[in-house]
Amino acid sequence: MLSLIFFICITVFLLIHLNDILGMRIGFEAEAKNNLFPDENSVKEISPDFKIQEKIEKLSKIFPTFNGHDFLEKAKKAFEIIFVAYAEEDKNTLNNLLSQRMYSAFSLAIDDRKNRREKLEGLLVRFISAEIIDVTIEGNDVFLDVKFVTEQSNVLKNRLGEVIEGNSDYVEVRTDVWSFNRKKISANQMWLLYEIKNQE
Repeated sequence: MLSLIFFICITVFLLIHLNDILGMRIGFEAEAKNNLFPDENSVKEISPDFKIQEKIEKLSKIFPTFNGHDFLEKAKKAFEIIFVAYAEEDKNTLNNLLSQRMYSAFSLAIDDRKNRREKLEGLLVRFISAEIIDVTIEGNDVFLDVKFVTEQSNVLKNRLGEVIEGNSDYVEVRTDVWSFNRKKISANQMWLLYEIKNQE
């Protein structure tokens, strides 16, 4: 009974924290709004500092095929897929890419939005930069923190289609850190989204 109450408390906390961090900006469409920035479509991949680079290199002893550049490319794709899945209420996709606690928070947020009969619409304009900013190893768990700087446009509508938050013509710059997790020894070789941190 106590463990159930503890799980509920943690889930509620994550839901509130998720809303504070992501708020409106969780409804994305994968295509870029290239007409806004026709000459700025490249993503700046920032090289990690010496200490972080040393940590990344140590990962090759744990995961022989690990490559920092490839990881960032996959992390950016995960960023798009997860946000699109959240906007489209695609729990199956989210379940495959999120840790259990993150999935619980996303799932509750989706249900809450559905109950209010609200629709989330948004556009990921572009990635400005992406960089690995930390590597942590705790027992059998490996965590990689990636800082994303993106340009986004987001709108939340009520059941009548009226805009209640956001502006489709407004593009904002967002900075977020996503923490990805993988087990050192596990049949599942995927990196899952473990936590989202606001770094503004």
